[in-house]
Amino acid sequence: MELRNLRTSYKLASPFPHIVIDEFITPKDARVCVAEMKEYEQWGHDGSEYSKQAQVNKFFTPWCDDNIQDIKRDMPITWKYLEFFNSPEFLEHLENLTGIENLIADDTYEGGGCHKIDSGGRLSIHTDYSKHPRKDLYRRINLLLYLNDGWQDEWGGTLQLLDYESKTLIKEVQPTMNRAVIFNTTDKSLHGHPHNLNTPGDKSRYSIALYYFTKEKPGDLQEETNAAIWYHNV
Repeated sequence: MELRNLRTSYKLASPFPHIVIDEFITPKDARVCVAEMKEYEQWGHDGSEYSKQAQVNKFFTPWCDDNIQDIKRDMPITWKYLEFFNSPEFLEHLENLTGIENLIADDTYEGGGCHKIDSGGRLSIHTDYSKHPRKDLYRRINLLLYLNDGWQDEWGGTLQLLDYESKTLIKEVQPTMNRAVIFNTTDKSLHGHPHNLNTPGDKSRYSIALYYFTKEKPGDLQEETNAAIWYHNV
């Protein structure tokens, strides 16, 4: 995987640095990951007042440190990729792509790991936490790998990237099979999928999410937060 040659495209992308890459992992492994997620049963859910309006029908794993063992046991190929995406080898690729040095992977998967959104679900437009809730680290990069076979446009569920100042939609990305989106995460990188999924009742939207950090505080960070900030009316 060589991402260095994509750095210019990444940095010039609007509304904030990002890139979309298809066929991100081997097609065979992508299909296995989907099959593992469909059979997996140890999903967590945040039903708190903070989240229930913004993360509708959203499920995730791991939801605690011990739950990582469930992923290792029940989703071995998915776990293989979670480990690879956190490896020094892959971090070097991300540094070459983004130009951000000394990236640090999150072995606790705080908010990351595997995500499932069921029919009718949504993820409101938001900016992500900028300070790791449990570590003295600053969040810099998101990697989302979508794993949705046979996805139909009319089902919705697009990842939306918005301009922060105008709150206008700049780009939509269909969450199709084996498509990765990598982007800078700051206190101005508005994203989400705010419209309810229009999938058949047995069809969920699956993804793998990895977040990357630095010890150094980014110079353009204006507000430190350890939780997402939701924009419900966007």
